[in-house]
Amino acid sequence: MKTDELHNLLLKRKTFFCYSGPLTEKILTAISVAVRLEIGENAGDERTEKKVFGNFVEQAQNIIRYSSEKTTQDDQTSGVGTVALSMSDNSVLVEAVNAVDENQKDTLTRNLEALRKMDSAELKSAYRSRLKDGPPEGSKGAGLGFIDIARKSTRWDFEFVEEQGKILFIFKVWN
Repeated sequence: MKTDELHNLLLKRKTFFCYSGPLTEKILTAISVAVRLEIGENAGDERTEKKVFGNFVEQAQNIIRYSSEKTTQDDQTSGVGTVALSMSDNSVLVEAVNAVDENQKDTLTRNLEALRKMDSAELKSAYRSRLKDGPPEGSKGAGLGFIDIARKSTRWDFEFVEEQGKILFIFKVWN
């Protein structure tokens, strides 16, 4: 894709922030101030701004912790992926893309399909249970991220795409 085509695609999609490449906590911290300002300009109100920023951070941390594509620089390992913020249907859309392995794909599908079937009371109960029981085996965080996103977002969706021998996990959240 030519640079002008990328530029026009981002404009057409109303993308106001996009990061693609190695992602670490240090990079996330560095870009968070700019992202928060951009969200504030586009979200419309403070409550939505907080939700969108929380979704952005959660999805970026998922890339850092769980992307199956890793790089190492200066003895620091980073996950590789893309996170973007766009305007869509009068909402802010947060999208994240990262490579996963077959086991991660199966686990994500099972967990996210279960969340998709829950109503708000069941999501609240699942959140409380996770707080009480602690993170699931193999989790590198509290295990609350997807539950919290499902509780607080207007809508969310996910898919897997196979590209160049990789399985890409695409997660979208609207607020």
